[in-house]
Amino acid sequence: MARPLGAQEREVKDQIKKAKGHPDKTGLVRQDALKRLIEITHAPHPNLKIIAAQNISFFFTDFPDLEEDAINAVYDLCEDQSSAVRVEGYTAVTNLSKADGRLVRRNADVLIQLLQSDERDEVEIVKKALLDHLELDPKVTLGVICDQMSPLDDSVDDDEKEIRDRMRKVVLRFLTEDARKVIVERCAIPGSDAEESLLENMLAVIPKLAYKDTEIIVEEIILKLKSFQTQLNAPRGSDLLKVLLNKISQPLSNANRSTSADSLHSVQLYMDLTSFLVVEKRVAPAILLLRECCSSVVTKINLQKFSPDDQQLVVCSLAEIYYTANDQQFSLNDDGPAIDTLTRVIVDSSPFLLEALRLTEGSSPRHIKACKILLQACKDRQQSASWSPRPNLVSVLSAIATRLSRSRFQDLLDLIRSLVPLPSTSAKPQEQSAKISSALQSSTNGEPSTGPLAARPSTNQFPVRRMHVATSSRHSGPRPSSTEPAIHLGLASMKHQLPPDVSTRPTKRQKNDAPDNRETDSGPSLLSRMGTTSKVAPKHRTSLTPVTTTTTVERPHVPDAPPQTQLSIKGAASLSGRSTKPPSLQVQQSATTSKSSLLERLEGSTASGARRGRGR
Repeated sequence: MARPLGAQEREVKDQIKKAKGHPDKTGLVRQDALKRLIEITHAPHPNLKIIAAQNISFFFTDFPDLEEDAINAVYDLCEDQSSAVRVEGYTAVTNLSKADGRLVRRNADVLIQLLQSDERDEVEIVKKALLDHLELDPKVTLGVICDQMSPLDDSVDDDEKEIRDRMRKVVLRFLTEDARKVIVERCAIPGSDAEESLLENMLAVIPKLAYKDTEIIVEEIILKLKSFQTQLNAPRGSDLLKVLLNKISQPLSNANRSTSADSLHSVQLYMDLTSFLVVEKRVAPAILLLRECCSSVVTKINLQKFSPDDQQLVVCSLAEIYYTANDQQFSLNDDGPAIDTLTRVIVDSSPFLLEALRLTEGSSPRHIKACKILLQACKDRQQSASWSPRPNLVSVLSAIATRLSRSRFQDLLDLIRSLVPLPSTSAKPQEQSAKISSALQSSTNGEPSTGPLAARPSTNQFPVRRMHVATSSRHSGPRPSSTEPAIHLGLASMKHQLPPDVSTRPTKRQKNDAPDNRETDSGPSLLSRMGTTSKVAPKHRTSLTPVTTTTTVERPHVPDAPPQTQLSIKGAASLSGRSTKPPSLQVQQSATTSKSSLLERLEGSTASGARRGRGR
């Protein structure tokens, strides 16, 4: 018959009391007490299990042959059905590590596995046990924690991979939310073994992690360490940067034409993260990152592998990295390219870098700042060397200038104008066109222009060619007076003189509005207008070249030659008939009239026309 529970509890407690006070640490009294405690861990009563969990740690170190049984008995208590027993088992694990420091690694691994418990209260006890292990041996404990974050090999089945992925999230949450303060303030002291162990393990696991987990480790753990917060260009900052640079170079080197832009999105994220390290935190020399960017990212082929949105972000990060590297002027004792060489690479690549930004009125301040940094690099090179913008850069800058308003982007436009000349944007194309039309109208009416013509608007249309068409005497305006210079020149003196604005292209003949005007004209004939009545004007007059209203110099028509001017003898004769010839004209005519004068040719033409009329 089993004894009552109370009697068993009193018996076990008395035995433990005697063993603790016995002077022989390795004697039979203490050994029997340890065996009894290991035995009751499998008892059906939780109270007895709790007593075992609370006292095993006092005896197991004295009996190496029972040590493994004692440790396994405590682990069994951590998986007991009773919550109270499990909680005591978690505490017992910590007591085992305190009694024997060799068990810290093993016990820390067990506690990490227990973080996956669904019981929130129990998880808090496990976290406290892990924090105690960090205090006991931070180097070993941090190493175990980091081991749990590393992904498994491909040879492991999917179920185990899923368990490890879930474990990694749990561990990261513990490090960033619960253990960070202990790690930063009491464990990872600058220059200590614990800090070195933490960094070594973190740098070893980062290459195996995805971006999201890497970002958590870098920003929430590594950058929180005192050595990274108090020192510029921290001793291990360059090591951290080099590990992250592999995350940038490897995907780009492995990418090909079939690689999708989405698969390279992580490269842009890592560029943004590394830019954060060197630009804002200054934990590593920016020139290290700039070298990698110039060799792997700053090529048109690689940049085009990104999506359009990622291209903009990549260029922004690159501009910020270049600005920081140029500002630091940090020289490294290595054979890598110097900042001057990298600047030439940036300037030579600026056409497609600026094009990738796709600046508009709605661009963010970061995009505008990146554009200014690249333009300033071009300007510095222009001032310090015999360099001028190439045509492709000029084209890109001109396109940017047309998309930005002067009111909001005055400083950016001034920077562009210092590199390439830009057309004046003070007058709109419509206003320029109106000014040109007004000037042309004034010129047609014979009025002097009051100012220079406006600049011709930039358009691909051909300029409008004006045609000077003679009008009938019934529709024409007032004729010029006899005092105009054209009369005093004389017909002979005008024979081989071209007006200054007459085109060398033959002018088309005018088509009258009325169809019957081609055969008849009710107006006075040429001879009647010249004041002579010796002959009757023929009905069919020779068509003459139209007169232009914009020239003051007239030329007679030569029947045998194609009409090349815009003069009309009809108009000249009309003027002769209506006004009295001044003496100067008479002298000029008498001096220039030959045997075949103009009048004789006209009379001959009239007579032949009359004969043709009678023949009909």
